[in-house]
Amino acid sequence: MKNGYKIDFEKNTITVNYKFAAAMKEYGSPEYIVYRQIMHDFPQLELVIKSGRQQKTPRYNKNVKYENMEKYISTFDNSEELMERFNIVKSKSVIFASPYKYVCDWFKAQFPDYKEIPNFDNKGIILKIEPAPKAEDYKQKEEEPAA
Repeated sequence: MKNGYKIDFEKNTITVNYKFAAAMKEYGSPEYIVYRQIMHDFPQLELVIKSGRQQKTPRYNKNVKYENMEKYISTFDNSEELMERFNIVKSKSVIFASPYKYVCDWFKAQFPDYKEIPNFDNKGIILKIEPAPKAEDYKQKEEEPAA
């Protein structure tokens, strides 16, 4: 479906992708003209709109948002120290092309078992603080030229 639509005469359908369908709703657009011409020539065709590409790989960072990271950090006895480090890592991440990835990588290194329920005995858990990831492993933001 290189051009956004595909005609199947055996099933009497015209299949369009979601971008083509959105564009053909605009009166006078090239997609509208193509669709109108096809329907004029073959009025028996039934319109089928195909949705976008489906997500096939699992998203490992799903629900690992800053807010959820902060909630998880607050469960530890040394949460003040951990939150201070978390905020430092967040502020250092601003210079990178993907600040979230930088913070998320630190969080996963600091809390490798964050998906598991922590086992709180009679005493709270105090964690050793992991250093921030190496800055040279991340792509820097491109600087805009001065105007």
